[in-house]
Amino acid sequence: MPTEDDILGRYGRQFGAGEYIFKEGAVGEEMFIIHSGSVKITKKTDDGEKTLVTLGAGDFFGEMAVIDKDVRSASAIAAADTVCIALNEELFEQQMQRNAKIVKKILKNMSSRIRSMNEQLKNLTTKDFNMRVVNTLLMHVSKSGDNSSISLNSLITETAMDEHKDKLHEILSAMEKAKVIAVNGDSIAVSSADNIGKYKQYLEMKKAFGEI
Repeated sequence: MPTEDDILGRYGRQFGAGEYIFKEGAVGEEMFIIHSGSVKITKKTDDGEKTLVTLGAGDFFGEMAVIDKDVRSASAIAAADTVCIALNEELFEQQMQRNAKIVKKILKNMSSRIRSMNEQLKNLTTKDFNMRVVNTLLMHVSKSGDNSSISLNSLITETAMDEHKDKLHEILSAMEKAKVIAVNGDSIAVSSADNIGKYKQYLEMKKAFGEI
C-alpha cells in the first residue's frame, strides 16, 4: 500500500503564496486535495475578483473539471505556501469506484459549496456595506459557532472592502455598540447567529421605514 510520501512524491504539487493553481475560464483536467497550506477560490465580478471561500488542509477543489470537463468556473490561488495532491480523471474514477464514502463526501461537499458560493457571490455584489458585513459575519458564525472569532484581515477579504476600510470600521463600531460583536485589536468575536440575525432584521427595518 502506497505511503503518504509515495503519494506526495508521485502526485504532489507545490504552489507558492499568491500563485494561481488554475484560472477561471481555463480548461481543467485535474482536481486537487490540499495536503498543507490554504487556497482561495475567487471569481470575477463587475467589481473585480472576489474571494468566495478559503479552503484548508483536507479540503478539495476543482472536481467539476474531471466530472463535466467544462472550463473552470472560478480561480484557485494559493493563500500561503501550499502542497496539493493532483488527481486526473483516471485516478479520480478509481477512487470513486473503490470508496463509496469518497463519493458521498464529494457530493455533499459540492452541494454545500455551491450553496455557500452562491450566497457569498450574492452578498459581494450588494452595494449595501452594512448588509455585506452582517451577512459575512452571519455565515461565519453559522459555520464556526457562537462566540467564534474572525480576524479583521479575513473580514476585509471576505467582504471585499479593502478600499472601504473606514466604512468597515464604522460598521463594526455600531455593531459593537449593539453588543453583537466584540472587537479586540485585529480579532472580532461574534456573539451568536441569533444576535446577528436580529441585528440584520433591525437593519432591514431601518432601511424600509427609516430610523427606528
